[in-house]
Amino acid sequence: MKKKPMCNFKTLYYASEGYLIMCSDCQHFQLAFQTTLLTMTAQDLQVFHTLVKENREYNPADINPERKNIYIPTPLEGYGIILNRKELEALFQLLETAEVNLKTASLLELFKTSRSSKTNDWGNTPA
Repeated sequence: MKKKPMCNFKTLYYASEGYLIMCSDCQHFQLAFQTTLLTMTAQDLQVFHTLVKENREYNPADINPERKNIYIPTPLEGYGIILNRKELEALFQLLETAEVNLKTASLLELFKTSRSSKTNDWGNTPA
């Protein structure tokens, strides 16, 4: 029986309210927020992020901001997250920041790849 390799995680966002990490090998994401941990594909994460954005835009500020009345479905059938306005904002900021960090890392990787293709075996640019 062949052992499955361990995931090689890259942290995209980490704070007290949660984190988002990505496995460089299998390209799956783990989102931890409060007491919830979700593992998703990039497509599932994009859909989830869109749902969080839409709920943030279309749910007016509540008179009671501590009331948990915002439902966000997850990629897992029958499983969703119920949040109050403050928690929704924290989740939105987590996802937005992680998205910017992922795009930045991808751009840096492109520069690194193009730069390394112009160097010799020693990492120096040929004369």
